[in-house]
Amino acid sequence: MGWKGLVQGFFRSFGFEISRRGNPETYTECVPYGYFTYSPWFEEWFQRLYKDGIESHTAVKEDRCYLLMRFMEHCLHLEGHFAECGVYKGGTALLAARTLKGEGGDKRQLHLFDTFQGMPKLADADSSTHKEGDFGDVSLEAVKTLLADYSFVSYYPGLIPETLAPVKDRRFAFAHIDVDLYESTKASFSFFYPRIVKGGIMVCDDYGAPAYVKSAKLAVDEFFEDKPENVISVRTGQCFVIKL
Repeated sequence: MGWKGLVQGFFRSFGFEISRRGNPETYTECVPYGYFTYSPWFEEWFQRLYKDGIESHTAVKEDRCYLLMRFMEHCLHLEGHFAECGVYKGGTALLAARTLKGEGGDKRQLHLFDTFQGMPKLADADSSTHKEGDFGDVSLEAVKTLLADYSFVSYYPGLIPETLAPVKDRRFAFAHIDVDLYESTKASFSFFYPRIVKGGIMVCDDYGAPAYVKSAKLAVDEFFEDKPENVISVRTGQCFVIKL
């Protein structure tokens, strides 16, 4: 039978494969173990949400967007603003804006930081595969158009950390860091960590991707070496930290 067959048989005895047959759209295989687990991002309601303006404006797949939404919903119960470093075309920012408005949290600001012109020159020296100009098919005007219905969104075009100073006196409940590069990732966490309220969440999108082992992942690991919080890595490739 082999080890995979034994594993499948074991989990089948607990109903995992039966659940998969009962609702195949929302259960996906957990590689390499051979059993199936619930994948709520394939639920019809979330697929509708994701395909309504988000999917076409982001490189972040629905599994990561689902977790982002749930983290943000958790943080709605805390005081503090929301922030995103690395906006690209604005898809995950749109998800954040909808979450804030839909849950009555639009009394706070959503702060967006990006060059809005693609990867900066420092990408050429980064250990990732990115080069200057990557993700350059975007503009600040296009992102503003996408988010035109949300008056609580503020934009900070330019290089991180140079653009962070205007919010240095703010407190934050949630920060999404998706900047790929070592220097930008470390600068983002260095800035937001002391400004995140207790129970607030910081998410790094790039942590688990092989291309970012010596860039985003290294920056996060180094930053939290002497911090009390644990960096929690999940199968989507993201990691998150809950502020103690």
